[in-house]
Amino acid sequence: MSETLTIIGRPNVGKSSLFNRLIGKRLALVANEPGITRDYRTEKLNIKNTSYKLIDTAGIEELSKDNISRITKDSSINAINKSDIILFVIDSRNSLTPDDYSLASIVRKSGKKVILIANKCEGRSIKQGEIDSYSLGFGDPLSISSEHNLGISELQNQIIENSSITTEFENEENNVKKIAILGRPNSGKSTLINQLIGESRQIVGPEAGLTRDSIPLFFNWNSINYQIWDTAGIRKKSKVLDHAEKLSVMSSLNATEESQIVILMIDSERGFEKQDANIANIIESGGKPFVIAVNKWDLVKNKKEKKKEIEEKIEEFLPQIGKISIAYISAQKNQGIEKLIKFSERLDKICDRRLTTSELNEFLIQISNRHPHPNKNGRPVKIKYITQPKVRPSHFIIFSNYPNYIKDSYKRYLINEIRKEFDFDGVPIRMDFRSSDNPYDSKK
Repeated sequence: MSETLTIIGRPNVGKSSLFNRLIGKRLALVANEPGITRDYRTEKLNIKNTSYKLIDTAGIEELSKDNISRITKDSSINAINKSDIILFVIDSRNSLTPDDYSLASIVRKSGKKVILIANKCEGRSIKQGEIDSYSLGFGDPLSISSEHNLGISELQNQIIENSSITTEFENEENNVKKIAILGRPNSGKSTLINQLIGESRQIVGPEAGLTRDSIPLFFNWNSINYQIWDTAGIRKKSKVLDHAEKLSVMSSLNATEESQIVILMIDSERGFEKQDANIANIIESGGKPFVIAVNKWDLVKNKKEKKKEIEEKIEEFLPQIGKISIAYISAQKNQGIEKLIKFSERLDKICDRRLTTSELNEFLIQISNRHPHPNKNGRPVKIKYITQPKVRPSHFIIFSNYPNYIKDSYKRYLINEIRKEFDFDGVPIRMDFRSSDNPYDSKK
């Protein structure tokens, strides 16, 4: 079993920069403004053949009384309680603040091992924060600059010195199904995450936009291991003006690339709108299959009428994807989630389906005879044979004597027929056409 390292500190002292530096990837959002991180995130960290869990937390503001600060503080304290070693980060360039001292008190009461880190120490001069840090009672501060990669090897050595185990951490990412949840702000994504993992892990509240970073979490459902990403809500592009929100949207899209299946969450009270369709098209263009979760279904009074309205809108906006699986759920009341996961499992199996060349070509003969392609200047356009070279997304190549003349309407016809015949509804399909010239024909 691995030990857990938790990076804590007040806002904007460089916690997420340090997290990224230690992990070696730009995973946590970083910007020159406080409060970017809200939910804490966990990643695997390897130091000299020893593995740890590394947690990045939201900055704790003791004096702030707003609801978001209170919720993020509770989330960070929860991370502290889970940790074995605390990496307490201060800003060396500035004097300590009441938040620093308040946080030191919380850490002291936890009884955890502490490594005091004075960040932003680029330059040779001694900074005021370094001098003040001795008053916290955690010994000599370790001077680093996470941005400029200074002092990081010394920090790694201190982590090993404070560690009590050397066993290798079991890689949780092996043999897991990867899911991302996307949707507009306040559709209930974080609430669903908390139900799936059985813990109030992601911060939730009535305010839209609480989630900013895309956080990967693990859970087990019916003996299957999953890694699931909670993502920031995606608004219309014209409304995304704030830099932090732009970073959040980029993080959400990156999570989609990492996933195998996507759950598109919509708010049942708002129904399926154009922005939901925009998000669905982003998912489909990335080659990812998705199911739709209609959340807050317990609040809908006339369910039959609302269901008909939503399904008609989905069919209107997304005809190219075929019949999409839709689960009507209440994340808050834990209703319909079993069905949602079953839909996801079914899609995952479809995505790995590879059809034999013989069954594909028998099918192609039938549909091309039933509905031939229009002639080109009086000459027949022959649809000769088909193969499926790839899955995820399912990719079909069709050979023809006039591949560049194939009409888009005929391509849609072929894709729709494949969906119906082989039950490929809800998964992206890619189709290309290539020349089938006879290589033994004499060259003109």
